[in-house]
Amino acid sequence: MEILQSIILGIIQGLTEFLPVSSSAHLSVLPQLFKINSPLLNSLGYDVALHAGTLLAILIYFRKKIAGLISGFFSGLARPEDRETPDFKMSINIIIATIPAVIAAVLFQKQIEGIFRNPVYTASALIIFGIILLLADRAGAKKNEMGKISAVDALIIGLGQALSIVPGVSRSGITITAGLFRGLRREDAAEFSFLLSAVAVAGAIVFEFKKLLKAGAGTESLALLAGFIAAFVSGMFAIKFMLAFVKKNSYLAFVIYRIALGAAIVVLVLKGA
Repeated sequence: MEILQSIILGIIQGLTEFLPVSSSAHLSVLPQLFKINSPLLNSLGYDVALHAGTLLAILIYFRKKIAGLISGFFSGLARPEDRETPDFKMSINIIIATIPAVIAAVLFQKQIEGIFRNPVYTASALIIFGIILLLADRAGAKKNEMGKISAVDALIIGLGQALSIVPGVSRSGITITAGLFRGLRREDAAEFSFLLSAVAVAGAIVFEFKKLLKAGAGTESLALLAGFIAAFVSGMFAIKFMLAFVKKNSYLAFVIYRIALGAAIVVLVLKGA
């Protein structure tokens, strides 16, 4: 039974990490509402396994892009003339966009998680930031390619990412929203969000692994492996689906899902579920 639960939770993590619907809402609120008491939910080892699965999905899917960014970054550091290359500029923009989230996580993560532990708050964030995503999708120019992101754009997207420490906001959702407001095309906003997530997820793994060394895994290795594989496979699917979907469609479907999920959570809470 634990293996099956591990696979289900891994699939949820892999999908919701990249779709703009909030993985924190799905993995924290839904188990509470539906009385899922799996020990996996409180296992540091399992958290690391899920994040490792989604990170591997990013690294494999964007392997050429990431290799180019790393090469371009170090090339620019070594040779000033290479600092005008697209890969160097993009690597710097990713660093700029990551800084606000790191500061927010270090200073406010524990306080925010305590304040917004109530499922109704998470539901409210799902709905409110879903509506903001819709506004961005409707109002954004949607004409700029990812290569045209400026340092100011990167900073604004990074400030948006900092808000994702609030459960229900969604890291991918808020960074895509900020990208759309800055005029990015739908697919470019999503791709930049995914590249940012590589740094964010890697940081989460390092942070959790430090705690894991002190606390111990606390979960059977088969359950860890099952969750890792499920998160990786579903993450690969989510990335591919998302990039293909938004090339031809708006973000309206995700907005509707967020609002419906938020409303359902509120109703279940009011009914005492």
